[in-house]
Amino acid sequence: MSTTDDSADRMAEDPEPEDTSSDESYIDGIDAAELYDETQLHPTPEQHERLKNGLHGELFDDIRRADRRYLVIGRGGGDGPGERRQLVCDRLDSRTRAVAFRLEDFGFTSDELDLWAPAFDILSEVSSHVVGVLEDFSGGHVWELGFLYHHQSHVRDILWLLKRVYGSTEKMREHYDNGMAASHLAALEAAAGDRVITWTEQDDLVTAVESIP
Repeated sequence: MSTTDDSADRMAEDPEPEDTSSDESYIDGIDAAELYDETQLHPTPEQHERLKNGLHGELFDDIRRADRRYLVIGRGGGDGPGERRQLVCDRLDSRTRAVAFRLEDFGFTSDELDLWAPAFDILSEVSSHVVGVLEDFSGGHVWELGFLYHHQSHVRDILWLLKRVYGSTEKMREHYDNGMAASHLAALEAAAGDRVITWTEQDDLVTAVESIP
């Protein structure tokens, strides 16, 4: 699995900080300094070894062989949002010659940003679709959206957003009342364009998944 090793090796190196001040892939009004911290994206040698070991195995082989490769991101855990994201993953994975996966399937979570960030980078590179399931801005979504936004020049052509909407302004504010995260999401929505699909209840989510090719 030399491709994975090479990618992981590149992530473990410590290059000079990238100057993003004139990067045209950024959208006006978003401060790049808020979104990217070089120190978070370089694992220690021990973490680097965990990264390489985590990306070995049958699942990565399945990803490389599949015609459609769906990386599904969003809130995890066994709660309602986590179960719905798993539902999206399962439905995409059931398609012919397709595989759907989450970073958790490789042992990486947003609780360990040093591993989550390079793992996301590697897995998004081999994905044909990055699918975000968004219901609110609880948990690690602010950092996750910021990381996605920083890399939008890579993911903007393969990014699909399944965004939950609520029946009132008050409910929308309750679930999405986070100014920085809202600005990140607005930037991602602008990049994704008509690949932003809204849903309200779980039945709508099932329908929304069918809109993703």
